[in-house]
This record gives sequence, C-alpha cells and structure tokens, in this order.
Amino acid sequence: PEERLVRKEKEKKEKKGDKKDKAKDTSDETPEERASRKAKKEAKKAAEDAKSARPAARGPPEARAVPNLKAGKDTKGKCKPTTGGYMDDMDLPSSDDDEGELETIERDTKTIVLGGKTDKEEKKTRAKELEAARKEAMAKEQAMQEDDDAFNVRCAALTDEHREQMANSKDIKIDGFSVSARGKELLTNADLTIVHGRRYGLVGPNGMGKTTIMKLLARRKLPVPDFIDILLVEQEVVGDDRSALESVVAADVELQQLRKRKMELESAIEKVAAAEDLGGEDGHAARENALAEALQACQLSEEDDSGMQGKLAMDLKRKEAGELTSDTFDLPNELNKTYERLEEKNDATAESRAAKILHGLGFTVPESKTNVGPERFSMHNTTKSFSGGWRMRISLARALFIEPTCLLLDEPTNHLDLRAVIWLEEYLMRWKKTLLVVSHDRDFLNAVSTDIVHLHDHKLSQYRGSFESFEEMYEQRRREANKAYDKYEKQMKAAKAAKKGQAKTAQAAVKDAAAKKLDQKRAGGGKNKGMMMDDDEDGRGESNAPTRWTDYSVEFHFPTPSELPPPLISLTDCHFKYPKLEGFALADLNLGIDMGTRVGIIGPNGAGKSTLMNLLAGDLDPTQGDSRRSHKLRIGRYSQHFVDVLSMDENPVQYLLRLYLKPEGGSYKPEEIRAKLGKFGLPGHNHLTPIVKLSGGQKARVVFTSIQLSNPHILLMDEPTNHLDMESIDALAKALEEFEGGVVLITHDAHICSKVLDAETSEIWVVDEGEVTKFDGDFAEYRRQLVAEIGAELDE
Repeated sequence: PEERLVRKEKEKKEKKGDKKDKAKDTSDETPEERASRKAKKEAKKAAEDAKSARPAARGPPEARAVPNLKAGKDTKGKCKPTTGGYMDDMDLPSSDDDEGELETIERDTKTIVLGGKTDKEEKKTRAKELEAARKEAMAKEQAMQEDDDAFNVRCAALTDEHREQMANSKDIKIDGFSVSARGKELLTNADLTIVHGRRYGLVGPNGMGKTTIMKLLARRKLPVPDFIDILLVEQEVVGDDRSALESVVAADVELQQLRKRKMELESAIEKVAAAEDLGGEDGHAARENALAEALQACQLSEEDDSGMQGKLAMDLKRKEAGELTSDTFDLPNELNKTYERLEEKNDATAESRAAKILHGLGFTVPESKTNVGPERFSMHNTTKSFSGGWRMRISLARALFIEPTCLLLDEPTNHLDLRAVIWLEEYLMRWKKTLLVVSHDRDFLNAVSTDIVHLHDHKLSQYRGSFESFEEMYEQRRREANKAYDKYEKQMKAAKAAKKGQAKTAQAAVKDAAAKKLDQKRAGGGKNKGMMMDDDEDGRGESNAPTRWTDYSVEFHFPTPSELPPPLISLTDCHFKYPKLEGFALADLNLGIDMGTRVGIIGPNGAGKSTLMNLLAGDLDPTQGDSRRSHKLRIGRYSQHFVDVLSMDENPVQYLLRLYLKPEGGSYKPEEIRAKLGKFGLPGHNHLTPIVKLSGGQKARVVFTSIQLSNPHILLMDEPTNHLDMESIDALAKALEEFEGGVVLITHDAHICSKVLDAETSEIWVVDEGEVTKFDGDFAEYRRQLVAEIGAELDE
C-alpha cells in the first residue's frame, strides 16, 4: 500500500507538469493553430458522442464469461475498471491520452465479443449447409427424372405397314429399342408388347430402368399408338381450395367441358326463345347473339386437351368442331349430342363413383369443419389441408376415376395402409383396360397381374401368368443357363488341356457346337411354357458362349440378443392425447412385449399406429397410466422418418464408427463397417458418400446396419419395406423370422406379414377409433376377412 501511494503521488506531479507544459505551449500558439486545435477537439468529441449513441454489442452466450476490458473514469479523471469484469479490484494507472486508450480498448472488446460464432450460430450454419446439400441432391435427382433430354432413345425404323397397324390399335408393340441415360445403358435392343385389356407387372432390381420405361411411354418418347390415351401417376395433386372429391371429378376434363357446354347451350336455348318472343330487330339481334355464343361454346379450347388423349382422338374432335359454322350450326342438335355424350360418360353417377374410390383409398365421408380428429381425412376437406401422402392418394383416385385406355402405376401401394392396399388390389383385378404397374409388393403383383415383364441384363422378357408363375419359370431358366455354362466351361477346360497343337482346334470345336445349339434353339422356337419372347436373352448377349447368370442378392441379419426376464415393455391403463389435437386419443392401453413376442399393428392411416409405436419405444409418455421398460433393454427402431435419426453431414462409415463399439470392447475398423453395409445391400461407392446425398433406399440400409450394430432385444419396425426392393424385402422377412428377440411390425406388405406373423405365437393389434383391440386369429385370417368385405363392397 505504501508503494502504491508513492506511485500515485508521482503520477500526480507528472500530470501537473504536463498540464503546465501544455499551457505554455498553448500560450505561444498562433490563432490559426488555436483554431485547428479546437476543431480537432470538437471532432473528437463528436466521434465520442456518436460511439455512445451506438447500440451495445451483443455478447457471447451465458455459458461463457464476458471479458470486460473497457475502463471508465473516476471524478479525478483517472481510469477505473467497471464492475463485473476480470479487472475488478485492480488499480489501473492513468494515461497521457485517455481518449485514445479508450478507443483502442473498445476496438479490442468488439474483436473479442464478435470475433467467433456462438454454439447456436454454428448449429444454425451447419443445419443450413445440410439443408442446402439435401436440396441440391434432390434437385439433381428431380432434374434427371424430369429432363426428357437426359434419355437417349433409339428405336427401329417403323415400316408403313407397322404405322398402319398402329393407327387404330390399342396394343403397344415396340421392337428393337435401346435407352441410355447420361451415358449409362439401361436397355439394349429390347422388345416390348402390351396387349390391350391385360394387366402387366414390371419387375426387376432397383435403379435398372423400370420407372424410366414408364415415363418414356407416358411422354410418348417410345412409339405409342396415336389412338390411345395413356396416363402415368407420378406426382401428388397440387393443394388448392377444392375438396378432394371435387378434385377427383375435375380430373375428367372432357366431363367438365361437356357439363359447361350443356349449361351454355341450355342458356342459349332460353335466350333464343326469349328473342323470338320479343320479335322485331331487337329480337333478331338477340337471337343471333345467342346463337353465336352457343357456337363458340362448341368450339375446342386449350382446356379440352388434357395432355394424355391420343393424337387421333384430338384430331377427330378438332375436325368436328371445325365443321361447325354459323350456316351449319344446329343448336338443338348440338345440345342432344352433348346429352348423349354426358350419358356415355355416366355424368349422373360421377360424384358417387369418385366418392367410392376415395372411400376405398381411406378417405372418410363426413364433412369436417375443424380439420382435426378422424374427420381430418374427410373427402370434403380441401386438398391443401392434406399431407403429401394423402395428396398422392388423391392423384391415384383421379387416375382410377378417368379410366384411361392404358394406366401406368409406379409403386401405388407406398402411401397406403393394409385395407387400402387390399381395396386397390381388388379394384384393379376388375380393371377392364390396359394396366402396367411397378410394385415391390409381391402379393399385390400376384393378385393384379396377368403377365410379367422382367427387366434383366438390359433386356425385357415377358411371361404369361401371375408373379408366382414367373418366379418358377425364371428359376427354371436360370438353372438351365447356369447348367449350360458349367458344361461349356468344363468342355473348354478339357480342350485347353489337349495335346500341343490340338488345343486351339478343340476350343474352336466347342465354340462351334455351342453356336449350333443356340441356332437350333432359336430355329425350333424353343420357349419355356408361358414365355412370350425370343429366347436369346439367356445371359449370352451377342456372344454364342453361355455365361453364368449373376442375380442381385442381399442378406439381412440381426444378432441373437441376450436373454432378459419379462416384462421388457409394458403399458398399464395408459391413455394418450396430443395437447392441441382434438378428436384423437388412445385409451385403455394394457399391452406388453417380451422376448419372442411377434405383433402386427394394423389399422387405417391416422388412427394412431405410429403413436402407439412411440409409446412402446418410450419416445412419448402417456398422459395417464404406467409405462415401463427394462433398464437393460436395447430397442432397434426403424421409423418412416428415419432421416430424423441419421447424421446428414457424415458418411455411413463415419456415422456408424462414431456410434458403436464392438460388444467385447474396442472400436470397429472401417473395413468391418463397410462389410456390414455391403451385406445390407449398400453399394461400395456409397459407403463414403455423405448421407444427405443418399436415396431413400440407401438411407434405409444405413438404418438397418445401425440396428444390427446396436444388438437389440426388441425390434420396432414402422413400414420398413417402403424403400426396399423385392430381394431386400425377402431378406428382411427371413431375418425377422429368424430373430430370437421381440418383433413389433407396422406394414402394409402382406408378404412380410405372412412370413413373420405365424399362427401360433403372433398377435394382431387393430388400432381404430382410439382403441387397440387384439384380433382373435392370425394375419391370414384377418386378411381373408378384409378381402371378403371389400369384394362385397365393390360388387354392389
């Protein structure tokens, strides 16, 4: 303290000396120097005032202490620290230039406070970057799908005879066409025949060109007869103020135009009658105006062309409209023609037919004004009030209502519950026109299809019969082809081992024999029963030498869990209700899950199946009742919205390495993780691709690998088949069937249900109208009841 007092006294004396020197200096200054000094002083004061008027700089978050470097002045002009900073209780020395020091300290303070981003800002920035990357990937994929120029289509030249046959045909026959996209060959010298009135299932591995074929047909990039109308359901309906029912009826553009024309012609009839009663020049002028308006109503507008009608049909309409003139126009006759065409279009039953289709696809009939509870799926609600999945149902309903000559459906069951899938299945079994459908649901394909088109090795093979018949015939062909390959390889090996000088001759003889056998097979029309194709697509390509058929395969496996005593999960007298959703609740839940339990949760979309799954998993807490889970329980969870689980800025290997350790301890090696991803069907080049850029099916495989690494006791699966192909669904069904822990399954896929939910140990929980009831029977029996009930509805 004594030294501090001495130092202070010394500083005071030095400061007084500085002031005296300064006073001397100012006494000797000229008027110009004095004016300049005052101007500088005023400018400095103005700058200080402007700084004090600025808003305070935003400090760092609460978790970090604010460094307070700015000093204030005491009454004696000496700097002192402000309270709350790290220089509290420190006696700061004075300065010769206090203002300059303050400016410097303020700049330093700003640098410290604003120089780095807060944790919240960092998270926001990363989220924006991820969202931008996701949108970029989706935009590229969408552009690829929608860009007609992305596909290079090469077709054989059409002869005049072929063109003449196509002119009035409802069949589609395309020979020797090839398709490539961005340099990738999808189809090579393929043939396709679609006979009117038959229902075709288009099958093959994902990513090989099935959807591309549908798009090229719909956009007439492949030769489709001008006589037919063709429609592909690929996009959800745009949300607007029309109700779902109105949107479906409005899909029939011709019906809407006929209704409008009928009203205008009826109005014209009344105006003509009134004009004739009026008489004179005014009456004559009114009559001519009414006839002119009626004639205009019978002309074609841009709205008359729905874009899917055949060229010849539109040409005929234009010709008929062009023949109408003021001299040939007969108002009563045109009105009668309109009545006849409306009757052909079943105008009187249009709304009831549309309502029947919507009801079959899961929409309810009562009109809802609150848009909550079960009535939020009313067909009288506006289309903009529905989610994307429900708008896709509206698009499907519109297509079924229009009944085009050729209907193309790409994965129509993806957004449907089990009852809606069965209804669609039964409805399409009664379809009288042409149908081409792509689906991963083998039970759906087996019921709907009369023929199968198989995309394999860049070729199209056609088989008569159901999907089951196709599998049997394909397996027979595969065995024959591989048997021929093994025999050929054995012969070639023996030829190569021949004596010196005879090896080349022996190999040539083997190749000649293979070529002759192939020629005999072609000449004799050696086709398997049910085949509708030239049997040169047997894996040989352009070569006469047999090759082994290498089919796409995938293997799913979940590890054997450690045994835990029951109960693993229990809900006792539980009730659940969302705070702001009136009309929806789950009540009186008394359910349990143990090792070996097999449960299928079934019910309409929106009834609460996923909510029940969240209650079982512990992601939601009941508003009333007791929810318990074993403290050692590990749950493997697959959700429809798995993107909420994945870390989008990591690649699959990084993501899984970060989350999981080996059961015996220690970290996995990257190659071990890649081996597991490969077994679940994720291609090797996608292992190091950021997850945000993966497709839905690829993300699904990352989630399944994650579930395997977690060594779960219970598997909770919510629509696990939506992004999988048939081979992967079969592999998943086998893995779930072999899994020794508990399985709870929500799915619309009847095939996987029949495999996993056996008659002895499984249970069926039906979720509907706020209740969960246990069905007295197995899945097969429940499905039979639904089929009988829906079939009776459709036959009414």
